[in-house]
Amino acid sequence: MNHLSQYLYSLALLLCTIHLTAQVDHLRNEVDKIIKYDTQLEIDDNPGFIISIIDQDSIYHLPYGKVYSDSNTAPTQNDIYEMGSITKSFTALLTLALQERGILSLTDSINQYITEYYQNDEMSGVTIHDLLIHQSGLPIRPDFIGKKTNGVGSPYENYDKIDLLNFYKKFNPKDKKSFKYSHTNYGLLEIILENATESSIEYLFDQYIFSKLLMHQTHMMNDSTAVTIGYDKANRERQPWKYKSHYASEGIVSTSTDLIKFVKAQFADKSNSLTESIKECQKIQIEKSLNESISSTYGWHIFNRKSGQFPIYTNTGRTSGHNAFIAFVKETKTAVIILSNSVLGTEDLGMQILRMINYNWKRKAN
Repeated sequence: MNHLSQYLYSLALLLCTIHLTAQVDHLRNEVDKIIKYDTQLEIDDNPGFIISIIDQDSIYHLPYGKVYSDSNTAPTQNDIYEMGSITKSFTALLTLALQERGILSLTDSINQYITEYYQNDEMSGVTIHDLLIHQSGLPIRPDFIGKKTNGVGSPYENYDKIDLLNFYKKFNPKDKKSFKYSHTNYGLLEIILENATESSIEYLFDQYIFSKLLMHQTHMMNDSTAVTIGYDKANRERQPWKYKSHYASEGIVSTSTDLIKFVKAQFADKSNSLTESIKECQKIQIEKSLNESISSTYGWHIFNRKSGQFPIYTNTGRTSGHNAFIAFVKETKTAVIILSNSVLGTEDLGMQILRMINYNWKRKAN
């Protein structure tokens, strides 16, 4: 490269940097206004969170607060957070990917993949599809799980898969086909996927999801994971959850950087081995699930919009010390991800930001 070319390249790079900095500053000013005037979020009550915004090909990261309550270290896009129930979006995609490969079918009875000793005749008509869309009749968590928590913050630290199977064996469903959001569904689904493939859930996620999307910072929670410190409502430190079961319900940890890859895959810009499974996951399965305005897919909730407005796909997750939020609009290729090291929610803020970058929901499809 000659001197003139090098100079022009350096100048172009400088101008791009200045432009990007101006965009980030403008965006932060707008988000600051939303926080102050349009949400109930109290910054002082949230030790730290990072907002990541996708606007077509542009990515922005806006840190707020601090990672530790006694330091000034700001959150970054590579800090690791517990995903809580956002894990279910990954588990649903994994299940659809296994179906696409002929390993199982969503219409299969769940008893088919459970050891005969633990099979439940009362659940013979319940399918994998029913688990995915929360229409199995199973409760939000297994009955009497509290007896095994011993007062610890982690609901699954002492509750293993045999405990879950013993609960399943004796369970008598009262209403199988009505929508009832349930962590138990996905805890049981984990056992089914492992039995169907003779592989661990950790291996399945790595093999079929994380490696395919180059999500190198995403994995199942384990004792060696350097998770960002979390805080409860009283601003007390809370330890990350530990698991002997229910990994597929709430056990994934990830970063903003990796979640951006996951969300961009939802836009289906580039074809990959998960494209068809992603499309299947996004199809509405229950028109009115959580309430009159929310529908459910495999692993996502959809806000039903007014005529002419695009649907919003969203999911949230919460543990004892972390809160995670994802929402995106496929047609405009926009998304907001918020990861917080506090149990306090940021869903309202995330939706307000998504609304802003979609021009008060008037933005046209790309």
